[in-house]
Amino acid sequence: MLSMTNISKVFQTDEIQTHALRDFSLQVNEGDFVSVTGPSGSGKTTFLNIAGLLETFTSGSFLLDDINVSGLNDKQRSRFRNEKIGFIFQSFNLIPDLNLFDNVDVPLRYLGLKGKERKERIEHHLDMVGLASRMKHLPSQLSGGQQQRVAIARALATHPRFLLADEPTGNLDTHMAQSVMSLLEDINTKGTTIIMVTHDNELAKRASRKIQIKDGRVSELDKVIDHDIDVSPQAIA
Repeated sequence: MLSMTNISKVFQTDEIQTHALRDFSLQVNEGDFVSVTGPSGSGKTTFLNIAGLLETFTSGSFLLDDINVSGLNDKQRSRFRNEKIGFIFQSFNLIPDLNLFDNVDVPLRYLGLKGKERKERIEHHLDMVGLASRMKHLPSQLSGGQQQRVAIARALATHPRFLLADEPTGNLDTHMAQSVMSLLEDINTKGTTIIMVTHDNELAKRASRKIQIKDGRVSELDKVIDHDIDVSPQAIA
């Protein structure tokens, strides 16, 4: 699904070159739930931006659904991003003057869907995250955890091939963070591939795979959970 091979990203100024990624290689398969950790400045955000087609890279190979994304122009990248990728941000990025229904509707309008299909998708996904009864509320009338659930509904409404989540629990308290993480796990079990950047090692361990980025490279790659094995407390007992 996502294949990066020897990706490098160099930011150039008049006086200095900054290597954000160096020989970065990663394979993400359909159905994976990958957590990405690493210290500040390690290259996590750059990786996520390249994976989401928000930034280009300096050298290397990047295939997304077997398509070489370096060959896409800006219009093609935008279309590909809207159709294939869902984004979840730490700061939710909801439009404050729009109610929940209209917030979820924003990316659907870019896809050119008819009103009836948009309405069905919006209602279905707000119901999926437990907020169908509040679809006419404004974001300011919700808690942080509820706002993040709206952001997840918005991301899912486009029926993306995979989700990119940038610190999705970073602005939430422990209880809300656990709730959002459980929702992401449920979404993943239903078939959506997820790549999640997080500073929370406990949440990172709940992903099916965990990678660590250090100095612009993948320094560690672990398989955390084998989904064919029952690791529930009941099974362990």
